[in-house]
Amino acid sequence: METRPYFIAGDLSCSLLVGGVTAVAAIATVSQAWPMPAAMLVGMLLGMAVAAVGILAFGRCFGMIELQMPAMLTGMLSGMIVSMIVTRSPMASSTGAAIGGALGLATFAAVWIADVWLRAKGERWTP
Repeated sequence: METRPYFIAGDLSCSLLVGGVTAVAAIATVSQAWPMPAAMLVGMLLGMAVAAVGILAFGRCFGMIELQMPAMLTGMLSGMIVSMIVTRSPMASSTGAAIGGALGLATFAAVWIADVWLRAKGERWTP
């Protein structure tokens, strides 16, 4: 992943936005009448669609490959988790957006840590 602040801010803002928008879309789509597995699948698909749009919107300025992993993971996780919660109890859109943003932040951090760990492991390995 890129280490310059401009690109870090772009990656993070894309993940936060994708998480929030996906959560709000999931709340608007799923209700308590849905079975949890179906809601989870629909939430994942919503997350992938929202992430694809977010990657296209942010990709021109911040690089599509850099945005792809954290944005897609954020979208899928946010959609699945918020959809499953909504099948059990109603949720306000603002709460869903906050949960989606938090999932975006956590996913970005996890991808960043995994990238650092894999790069360090790759530098020690010599063929």
